[in-house]
Amino acid sequence: MRVIESEKARTAIKIAVPAILTGAALACAFFASDGRKYVVITVICALLALLLFAAGFDRRRIGSRRLVLGAVFAALAVAGRFIPLLKPLTALVIISGVYTGAETGFLVGATAVLVSNVWFGNGPWTPMQMVSLGLIGFFAGILSPLLKKGLAPMLIYGAVSGVFYSMFMDIWTVASATGSVSLAEYGDALYHAAPFTVSYALANVLYLFLLAPPFGRKLQRIADKYGL
Repeated sequence: MRVIESEKARTAIKIAVPAILTGAALACAFFASDGRKYVVITVICALLALLLFAAGFDRRRIGSRRLVLGAVFAALAVAGRFIPLLKPLTALVIISGVYTGAETGFLVGATAVLVSNVWFGNGPWTPMQMVSLGLIGFFAGILSPLLKKGLAPMLIYGAVSGVFYSMFMDIWTVASATGSVSLAEYGDALYHAAPFTVSYALANVLYLFLLAPPFGRKLQRIADKYGL
């Protein structure tokens, strides 16, 4: 596994890549809703997610161990999308970010969407889904000192993440339908998506309540033992 040794380079990547990916996803929503242009943006998102992951460590051994944990969480998240109604996908992404690092959290979120959409359908919405779930995992890692203080902060973050995901995806909903986004159209989309928004938030809170304590204890022991 490649290692980025320069601390300045790793810091620059951690700042630039999420911003670039967000811009790419929004560009896909506005300009690549037709044809196959979204495929290029999807590939770019996947490659940049890997670059962001590589910026999360300065030793090859740590990167290999994080990659294994990330692969496990991505597989669990993919399987979780097949659960009807309330899904554990976002909760698993959050847990991975908190306990394995922000960069791993982003990679888990983006990879889980990309792989599971093989069954659920890839399209111009895929980059938006990849980036939104990736950002949720990324900021879970950034906020991990706070989120590890107790279950309550984790549950609050889960609820906020559900709202964020729905609001972020509604940008694509409006842009793909009209080619632009006005406040009135966006507000109307948010209103009609409210039941889904509530279900996303409830699912995150439910699964974090059930999974965060046992997963957290185990992952913290692994992190302490192997220096992750």
